[in-house]
Amino acid sequence: MKITAISRVGHDRIRTAGRDGAPFLLRLEGGGELQASAVIDASGTYTTPSVLGADGLPAYGEAQAAPFVDHALPDVLGADRGSYEGKHTLVVGAGHSAATTLLALAELADTRITWAIRAQNAGRTYGGGGADALPARGALGTRLRAHVDSGRITLAVGFHTYSITEDGGQVTVISRDPSGAEQSVTADRIVAATGYRPDHSIAAELRLDLDPILGSTRALAPLIDPNQHSCGTVPAHGVDELAHPESGYYAVGVKSYGRAPTFLMATGYEQVRSVAAALAGDWEAARDVRLDLPETGVCSSNLAEAQEVRVGLATGISGGLPATPLPLVTADAGGGCCG
Repeated sequence: MKITAISRVGHDRIRTAGRDGAPFLLRLEGGGELQASAVIDASGTYTTPSVLGADGLPAYGEAQAAPFVDHALPDVLGADRGSYEGKHTLVVGAGHSAATTLLALAELADTRITWAIRAQNAGRTYGGGGADALPARGALGTRLRAHVDSGRITLAVGFHTYSITEDGGQVTVISRDPSGAEQSVTADRIVAATGYRPDHSIAAELRLDLDPILGSTRALAPLIDPNQHSCGTVPAHGVDELAHPESGYYAVGVKSYGRAPTFLMATGYEQVRSVAAALAGDWEAARDVRLDLPETGVCSSNLAEAQEVRVGLATGISGGLPATPLPLVTADAGGGCCG
């Protein structure tokens, strides 16, 4: 079942009296409602990808070019192979999703690949190579660099997507940098690995305290700010940093990070453990947040088989989940699905 909106029974966002004692009201797609004493929103951001336009606005013609655009991590070597093999693909983005897609495309025969990034070099994506604290991450960057150096992948730097036009079954993407200089790429497909944005509209009638830049909670924002942190330097955080003025509502996982690309699954697991402990009334466990990450922690999910072997589901924690026990929350007999 899909939740389309969340409120409080008998309360819109304005009404205060009796608010904290009122159960949450969850409206279902297709009709019907549920009530709950608490809500954990782990709906993610996958359905709200960021735009291709370099300034945070859609590129001119981006909506019209949608049939030619796939978002992060298409199944290049599986179900989507026919869309890419023997064609020219433009991959836009400098993160590990882009790197993973580029390496998959490089395995296809007779396939041209162009990689476009806003930076003037790809050093951040290449990472630490053999010196990386996570060998699989280093190997990812090393393999990608080798393809660029050999010419298998054409790298376009300083690429600020400005407009997209379709002609004869292909798309031409124009870059216009802040100085006004232009460059262009004509391709058959575009992979927009440009990140995701949170959508808080489901909670529009709740009282949220969101950071105006990232869209995370205001307390969490300075801990995850990509201008200051990589995913490996994000400190442990839990229920206190995830709390909103709306008592009992928590967004967890990648949605809790808003636009920050510094999320690791390990941080999400610890978030959920902390929130679950708080809902169970064990505030000591809820506030005993722990996280041990290498400073070169990977900012994406399972990138390679070696990664899976070393850290288990790409959590960033050797050996898998944090060791702190996860408390159980007992659901009210008369409540809804969320206890």
